Formats: sequence, C-alpha cells, structure tokens
Amino acid sequence: MVAAARAWGIPAQIAFADVRNHLATPRLLALIGTDVFIYHGIPELRLKGCWVKAAPTFNISLREKFGLKELDFDGRADALLHPFGSGGRAHTEYLRQRGSYADVPVEILMPVMREAYPRLARLAGSEGGDFAGEADAETVRG
Repeated sequence: MVAAARAWGIPAQIAFADVRNHLATPRLLALIGTDVFIYHGIPELRLKGCWVKAAPTFNISLREKFGLKELDFDGRADALLHPFGSGGRAHTEYLRQRGSYADVPVEILMPVMREAYPRLARLAGSEGGDFAGEADAETVRG
C-alpha cells in the first residue's frame, strides 16, 4: 500500500507495531510459536499535513470468514484493526509501537524476527503455504 500510495504521489511510510492476533490459524501459530506478531506493518499516509495509519490487512472474503468488521477510513483518523470481531470475539491487540520508517528497516527487523521466530527462520521457504486459505470455520481459533 505504501508503494501504491507513493506511485499516486501520496507521501507514505510504514509504521510497525507488535500485535496479538487472536484469529491466527493453528498452522501459523505452530510455525511461529506465539500469537504475538512483532513488527506488524501498518501503512501511514500523509494527508492534509498529518500522518494517518491505514491498515489494509483483510480482503472481503477473509474478513467474512473471520467475522470481522469492515474498517472505515475517512482520511483524517487512523484506521487500525478492530480489537473485536462480530459477536465480541477478540481480534487484534496492539501491544507495542515500533516506530515509523521511510523504508522497511531490514537491518533492524530481520535479526529480531530470527530471534523471535526461530522455527520459522529455520524453515524459511521450505514449507510455504497459503495461510489465508486455511482460514475457514474449522481451523480458525475462537
């Protein structure tokens, strides 16, 4: 989204936060060993002189499978993932802000990711898979 915004002449950067994902699939949780996703990327757009967060994380079909509320983005207020989905089921908790960057800070991010997710780092590229495809009623935690 940052690249697309920049292509249209909209100043954009990426912010990062650690989030607790209450809706991750069992296979993804097994791979990373936790429901805390560190350095979760959040696009920020500079609109009318202010930086505004806009989380484009879920497409319509995935949002419907998880029972999530649609995000409203008015260009003035942050549009972050909702803490709860439909029926009051927990969705996303923002735990820690990690700052905003013009580009992905690979030199910071990769060592932290390798330390936080050692199994995933060892398996990088060997198992692959479509985690979104696993988000059906039988596999979603809840």
